[in-house]
Amino acid sequence: MPTAVAMARHGHTVRGFDISPNRMTLSALPRYELDEERSRPLGSVLDADLDLRFCGLAEVVRDSDCVFVAVETPHGADYEGVTPLPGTRADFSYEALGAALATIVAQAGRPVEIGVISTVLPGTVRSRLLPLTTGHSLIYCPQFVAMGTVVFDLHHPEFTLLGYGDTKPAVVKEVLEGLRRELAPTFELSYESAELAKVAYNTFVGAKVTVANVVQQLAHTVGASAAEVFGVLRSADRRLASPSYLGPGMGDGGPCHPRDNIALSWLAGEVGMGQDLFSALMLQRQAYVEWLADEFTAAAAGRPMVLLGTAYKPGTPLEAGSSSLLLANVLTARGRSLSIVRNGAELTRGRSFTEPAAFFLGCPDPEFLTMRFPAGSTVVDPWHRTEPAEGVDVRRIGERP
Repeated sequence: MPTAVAMARHGHTVRGFDISPNRMTLSALPRYELDEERSRPLGSVLDADLDLRFCGLAEVVRDSDCVFVAVETPHGADYEGVTPLPGTRADFSYEALGAALATIVAQAGRPVEIGVISTVLPGTVRSRLLPLTTGHSLIYCPQFVAMGTVVFDLHHPEFTLLGYGDTKPAVVKEVLEGLRRELAPTFELSYESAELAKVAYNTFVGAKVTVANVVQQLAHTVGASAAEVFGVLRSADRRLASPSYLGPGMGDGGPCHPRDNIALSWLAGEVGMGQDLFSALMLQRQAYVEWLADEFTAAAAGRPMVLLGTAYKPGTPLEAGSSSLLLANVLTARGRSLSIVRNGAELTRGRSFTEPAAFFLGCPDPEFLTMRFPAGSTVVDPWHRTEPAEGVDVRRIGERP
């Protein structure tokens, strides 16, 4: 939806279709999605004459120069990163994506350029999707956007990635490059290279977060300052690249990164790689959360335990791949009684705590950062965002007490 809005606001005529009728309305635009300046809700800046209309798929295909497909490629519930990693591995499910492509082709009375945004593993487009789109130009065009800032990210991409077969991208390329507000390279690659680049990018982010988690855990254990160490690492912008994702916090989360690592772990087994780096990253992510569970339990010292925030990042209600939710599941499996405040809105609706307890900041929603904790409480904060308060023991993970 925010992608469609961004294209329409840029001046394109956009037609949208979804198999769920309740999604075919601008009222379905998530409230947490921000405008291109990331300052206001996207829904508050929509013009009345926005050229975005919802209609049947036949009309979408008939009237469009290109059709973008953002159908989900779900993973099993055990492979989303919110529960301990099982012993088995699996690829994504491509049934919904394949059905969508087959339906588009069935509705098309002429050749149409199809851009697949959905994330897939290397080898999928050529073996599973291309046979469904004979006679049409199929372009793999995954996006590198974050929930809440989709419009900004479309306007300010690091690059545009396009995978193709016999026919080079044309309209899809023109549309995506036209959204850019600044110079950025375009990579036109084989399907396989584009597929691998997408999941490798997500995995690289996960690897950075995992390294940061290890540094934070070690700092906490040996008496170093995680903030000081991260200050050094962030300045190494020649050998270690950008400072993004190098900081205190929880394990990598979201609807893409953990599941992509797990799916790549399956692919590593399928192609016979000697070592499975992807499982190692996920198991270390899990070990870090289990260690945080130990620290939280010790800090509670028998007092009630309260988890603040279960979203994978502040500003959204999304819990897919949430390390905070993994922490809750780990503690529950250990038989610990845990109260959960899923988001800051629950506080604004009147939920409060009056007795001393142990609080864990799972997601740094703004409401949690200004929360008044009962005297005698302990706050375990892996994000380093909770300010000291009289009578409250604030423990920043990775910092000397």
